[in-house]
Amino acid sequence: MKILIAMSAIAGAGKSTYAKHYKMNHTDEHVEIVSSDGIRKELTGVYNNLNFEKEVWELYFKRINTLRDANDDIVIIADSTNIYNKFRKELGIIPGFDKKILVVITKDLELCLKKNRERDHAKYVPEDAIKRMYEKWEKVDEETAALFDEVRYIDGWFDKFAI
Repeated sequence: MKILIAMSAIAGAGKSTYAKHYKMNHTDEHVEIVSSDGIRKELTGVYNNLNFEKEVWELYFKRINTLRDANDDIVIIADSTNIYNKFRKELGIIPGFDKKILVVITKDLELCLKKNRERDHAKYVPEDAIKRMYEKWEKVDEETAALFDEVRYIDGWFDKFAI
């Protein structure tokens, strides 16, 4: 079975942590994480260089498709903010998956800012950027939700039962 898990949350909410925990807790499955931040680091040497976004997103979708095509049984976690329905839809329309799940993590802004301050300095996101994400966050609309087989909402911190 080919499964796509698309993450959606502002910076500091725990998307990458969720993805890593999912992979650790599902050792019986072939799980791959495709991270936009990871691709930025590969291309530029740092996580927060936004000068090559066209290349980042081309590679992001190419990796998702390549992993899907190369494996009969795989869970691919698409790790990026996806705060707008437009971006969630781009993931929701990718063909060739038996199941698509949208994981939406919502957290209090202050908690996200606190978690961001506790990050490795290399992954730190400027607080004004997180505040803008929080203000511009779009709720998942019906049209977007319909592109996924399941939409999981995680309010606050998650535990092993949410993963």
